[in-house]
Amino acid sequence: MSGSRLSPRALFPGAPLTPLGVSTGSTRWDLSSGAADDREILRGLRQAIELGASFIDTADSLGDGRAERLIGKVLRDYRNYRIPVISKVGRLRGSAPHPYAGPRVRHQLEQTLENLRMEELGVYVLDSHDFGPGERYLSPVIGQLRAMRDLGQIRAIGLRGPTDVDSPERIQRFLWLVEEIEPDVIWAQANGLQPPPSIEQGNDLCHFTARHGIGLVIASPLAHGLLAGQGNYHVLEPLFRVPSRNAASIVQHGLRDLGDRFGHQPGILAQILLRARLQRTPHAVVAVGITDERRVRECFRCLTVELTDGELGYIEDVLSQIRLGIQGLRGGRDTSKACTGGVS
Repeated sequence: MSGSRLSPRALFPGAPLTPLGVSTGSTRWDLSSGAADDREILRGLRQAIELGASFIDTADSLGDGRAERLIGKVLRDYRNYRIPVISKVGRLRGSAPHPYAGPRVRHQLEQTLENLRMEELGVYVLDSHDFGPGERYLSPVIGQLRAMRDLGQIRAIGLRGPTDVDSPERIQRFLWLVEEIEPDVIWAQANGLQPPPSIEQGNDLCHFTARHGIGLVIASPLAHGLLAGQGNYHVLEPLFRVPSRNAASIVQHGLRDLGDRFGHQPGILAQILLRARLQRTPHAVVAVGITDERRVRECFRCLTVELTDGELGYIEDVLSQIRLGIQGLRGGRDTSKACTGGVS
């Protein structure tokens, strides 16, 4: 590894961003989790901003707006940084018959902006692909979003992307929605255990967005901290539908191999895996979940190193072996390919 800084990336027009931002997807941001500690997560968010976080990824559904309100509390002290925020709509229904019904999207944006103490949202992501019976809410929602963008209330329209476990039918629905909505940005979860899904003519989601000139936000790059060695193996069962204990031994073995190659110092796994994702997806930005100040510092060290082709290949080989092992537990086989971000 050697020192190198990554060039800015255009998530949407007029917004060149350094490629690492932060996400409030951690359970510490969810009031219902019982793990909330405002002081700790606020310190972590401030640390991330000061280390160069170029955007913040959140959702109105996290703690019923609690995450947005905490972000707003911090951002009022960093007004000069002009940090764009990504938020989402489509999960909270309130008293409406559907999360996308009537003026629901517009009303929720107004609440989100109030929570954040902002006048403009960076990206507003449609977080659900359910637009009601007969797609009755789809056309009105598209109209509302385009009007918001024209009025300067949002900079870009976003759409949630599929994962590698989605069915071909879900992938086809996603492609149809892309044609109908014409999003500026795709938001998707992907990491070394769940690589970007194959989308179109053998190309994965990274190739697809690059080919069509669509911005890409990759969330959960460390599989909810699992790939950073945090030991939360309980996430394996819901992610892969395999016994956590059996899958955990496979993951542990792979992480040990990475440690033997790159070192066992604290934070090294987060550093190399984030850097690998950033180098392999050169048009995307990555949102890493934040917790405390120490983990934030560990993650942001990835901006100051560069992996060689040989190191990138070794990392992908190890991750591929982990995926093969987990697939073996499910009685299947892994046919996924690493996302290089190129356009074929």
